[in-house]
Amino acid sequence: MLSKLTKRGGQTRISLQTALGVSGPTIARATAELTDIGILAANTGAASGKGRPAETIDLSATGLCSIGISIRADRSSARLLGARGNAVECIELGITQETPYQEAVATIGDSVLRLASIAAERFTVLAAVGISFFGSADYEQGKITTPSTFKAWHHKPIARDVELFTGLPTAIENYSIALVNAVNWFDAEEPADFFLVVADYGIGGVSSIAGRHFLGPERRPSGFGHIGSRPTGTRLCHCGGYDCQMTTASVRAIRDRAEEYGLVAPGRGDLGALIRDLDTMEDGRARALLDDAGDLLAGNALTLCRGMGLPLCVLGGVLFDHSASARQAANRRFADPGHNCRARFLAEVFSGRDTDDLAATSVAYHHLSQTRKAYLLQHQQELGSLLLRRAR
Repeated sequence: MLSKLTKRGGQTRISLQTALGVSGPTIARATAELTDIGILAANTGAASGKGRPAETIDLSATGLCSIGISIRADRSSARLLGARGNAVECIELGITQETPYQEAVATIGDSVLRLASIAAERFTVLAAVGISFFGSADYEQGKITTPSTFKAWHHKPIARDVELFTGLPTAIENYSIALVNAVNWFDAEEPADFFLVVADYGIGGVSSIAGRHFLGPERRPSGFGHIGSRPTGTRLCHCGGYDCQMTTASVRAIRDRAEEYGLVAPGRGDLGALIRDLDTMEDGRARALLDDAGDLLAGNALTLCRGMGLPLCVLGGVLFDHSASARQAANRRFADPGHNCRARFLAEVFSGRDTDDLAATSVAYHHLSQTRKAYLLQHQQELGSLLLRRAR
């Protein structure tokens, strides 16, 4: 129900009943419970004909919120997010791959508590703290796994530790998986079956089948990034092979090649700005780097979609979000005859909303849907008052 309202706004109880395939009493009971705790609000509009005015149910502007933690190789932040994934407050974390794990947990925990205090003044319910991690992560165990560039954090139960630090429900998920869940939560087109490509510092690929992410037994989105791996070549990958997509089409690989050509200054960490700079350069080598990466990723994604019978491929990440050249190369690849798969770009799907925010929100919402437990922010207000009295 929350997903339907997030995508489409106000709905009548009858339309919710039809969309969800449940009985009228079930909808009435659920909407009453969620209205009582402040997540939903009922609005009565003008009657469209004879009879009573139509009453619609929608998400309350001051009801549900979440706290999103985005941990990436190039930047990390904590944000207070409204019910539709809109950022209300932001704290830059300053965490890097070299930050000691315990220090990182304390930094995240302190930021979460600051945002929870703000949330208690503006909202009534917290869905969860959702950690979107650009590396391998295990939602069930709440920990970081391998591979990831945060090597000192491998196998650390970061969701559990942040929850112990803050007392707030916390979950972690891989960024690519979180983005698939975000499309399923927030895209009004409601595509059930699609393949998502994330071209960022690394390369990720995840399928959505019947509205749920699907990875297979290993649960590693990075598997798509290692397509094309060879026993010999010029660019060695941590997978042990050479010249896979991770070493030829990731934003990290593009940056490295651009440095070799002298197109950009060494060691730039602002990956989005770097891709935008390359996209506007007149040097043909910059255009070729972006074109080749977009074409390679789209070609392999199209092959996978055709093999699985998927009608849609969504392409996102820094490369496709910030490079018109990469998007054009992908569109040319999907314009090839002989298939019925179409391409969409994540920036268009989310209509200008921040993808990192929606990824973190989807982690929090997934955790809420799994646990069926929300945190009433009245408790946070009471805790804040108690701590204030103690400080005096």
